[in-house]
Amino acid sequence: MKDRLQYFGVSGRLISHDKMLRDAFKEAEEKGYKPPMIINDVAKYKDTIETSELINRILQNRIVDETLNSAPICSIDCEAPIVHRYNLGMRCPTCGYVVTEHRIVSEVWIRAPEEIGNFINPRFWSMFNAFFGSKLKKFNRNKVTVERGSDLLMWMLDPCYKPDKDEGTRSRIIKRIFSEYQVPRGIRNFIDHHRTIFNILTSPEVWKEIYPPTKNNRYESERTRLEWKKFFEEQAHTFFPVHLPIISPKLIVTEERRQGIFIDPVYTSAIDAVKNIALLYTNARRIPTHFIISRALKANRQLAYFYIDHRQEVMEGKPGFYRAKLGSTHIPWGGRVTISPISEPHDAMKVIAPWRWLVTLESVAIENKLGRRNFTPRQCERVIAFASMQYVPLVHEIINELIKESRGGYGLMISALRNPTLVQLSIQTLFISAVNPDVTQCSLRISDRVIKAPNADFDGDQLQVRLLVDTTEMDLALAYRPDNGFMSSTNVDEVSSSMVLHNELISMENRFLRDTEEDLEAGIAIDSELILMAG
Repeated sequence: MKDRLQYFGVSGRLISHDKMLRDAFKEAEEKGYKPPMIINDVAKYKDTIETSELINRILQNRIVDETLNSAPICSIDCEAPIVHRYNLGMRCPTCGYVVTEHRIVSEVWIRAPEEIGNFINPRFWSMFNAFFGSKLKKFNRNKVTVERGSDLLMWMLDPCYKPDKDEGTRSRIIKRIFSEYQVPRGIRNFIDHHRTIFNILTSPEVWKEIYPPTKNNRYESERTRLEWKKFFEEQAHTFFPVHLPIISPKLIVTEERRQGIFIDPVYTSAIDAVKNIALLYTNARRIPTHFIISRALKANRQLAYFYIDHRQEVMEGKPGFYRAKLGSTHIPWGGRVTISPISEPHDAMKVIAPWRWLVTLESVAIENKLGRRNFTPRQCERVIAFASMQYVPLVHEIINELIKESRGGYGLMISALRNPTLVQLSIQTLFISAVNPDVTQCSLRISDRVIKAPNADFDGDQLQVRLLVDTTEMDLALAYRPDNGFMSSTNVDEVSSSMVLHNELISMENRFLRDTEEDLEAGIAIDSELILMAG
């Protein structure tokens, strides 16, 4: 049992930003990198304009004359920096730092002023408001503002904050409860008495008012209460960091044109948050305490809103990084292909691959086979390049060998997926049992019995296919064979709804039988087999 592989799901925890900063300083000291910059210390006793220009320089990756500078450098604020890739690992005699690649790490941090002591974790800020407070107004690129609607947490932190009238029901209930329990407002009171506040919010009697249990959500309400209670107890140490990171300047790309500097409005709140903290230290005269607290809370709120907007506007959605840069990237032994039906008798788990597509998918294995036949690497490359466009009998012979040598001789094992993966067997394990030598045919011929689960049909739908190459993933993929999805995964002793004829197939068969009956009534001669099928 000890040698057996174990697989776990994905879980998330809030990051301890203070620990993250300590680790960054430790790494910089060990490897000679430039350590993270605390903007409070950099801006101290400097001129306001000079500080603002410095922040713009260190927080932006600027495109000048359609050129983006990505060369390795020792330090961006070095007076005589050492750049270029051939200087990697060299220590700069001016600043003393090692020349490194541009790393996607937080290089600029802000520290909470002594008047408030701690910030609020931006992620906790957004989570708290999303559940207990009102929903924030959607980000507007034409009107970037910090006032996005009623903010419950800001109301708890700042006694001078006046929320909008359109606050939610839960927000009004919590305000009334805090008034009944005489919970004082203010960031220091919130931090010092956070355990008491969290215990009040998650107590059974208070929770019944925040999340009223009904006949339908009784168990969900209690489960949610326990989840929040556990969250408050186990991760409270991450809620109130002294330092907060700013997103890597490599991701804040600006462009310098004749008309001025152009920047995505999403990033302006992050830059403004840094400036709100930095400008507190540029003035030599005494600043009132209430003004410092207000400015620090505003910067904290700007960062919280920034991460919400950055996730929704830049990372998520169809044009976002998750889909465009990660989900859409080419993976080894993978590809997309249009599907078409198999008309002749067949095994439902077997598919027939198009020629050019399969040659590209199996190019590594084909090259290996050619090398064993004394082909040079250049000859292998030329054969595969030619076979990807034209039929080559030798390549066809090699593909048949690969199919014959596959596990059990059943066919090349593939994992076929069609998004969205909503039900059981949206992703299935199938087997390539043959290749279509017709180079003009570019579709994967597949059984109509296995297209119900991925909600596919034959009107141009595509499958994302990955070739399974080692025994470990083959063993895991066997669980996704179509025959393993015959029984329902949610209801015991019920047949899965995926194991039925597809709607289009039922319609076609019905139309065929009706046409046969009409032909019989018209006296048209029909084969005996068709007569039997018609009844």
